[in-house]
Amino acid sequence: MVIDWSIFSIITTAVGTMATAIGVAFVAWQVRLSKKQTQAAFEDQLDQQYRSLTIDLPVDILTGKHPQAQDKNRVRELIYNYLDLTNEQIYLRVKGHISKQTWISWSAGIQAHLRRPAFSSVFNEIKSKCGFSYLERLVDEGFLSDPKVWF
Repeated sequence: MVIDWSIFSIITTAVGTMATAIGVAFVAWQVRLSKKQTQAAFEDQLDQQYRSLTIDLPVDILTGKHPQAQDKNRVRELIYNYLDLTNEQIYLRVKGHISKQTWISWSAGIQAHLRRPAFSSVFNEIKSKCGFSYLERLVDEGFLSDPKVWF
């Protein structure tokens, strides 16, 4: 029996090429999965910051009431910190560090908070003094645009 080495060589090359392609696809999938996991952990960290700020807000504020006189300064500080975090979240969306699904949820939450009198009052008081330009733009555009496409 005579072995045709050219056919053997072609088959070996084809198998090697397929194995390389499968390996590259697997590595690409792993990199994508790792990126998604890292992004989810990052977004969760920001969610924790949000929760730690809002947990100290009186329920009345979250249901649309104005703060009691004795709570006014503390509530004002908490809302300011929330607005600062919100501005940072928008900036991170501009930079592409926040997923579209997360952004849709966060944007709806920001809009809901800014409809509440205490939040709206603090935002209107500080917006010209604090440089929350990303939050201002989002509000000015009626929450209709995705910050990721701003620049």
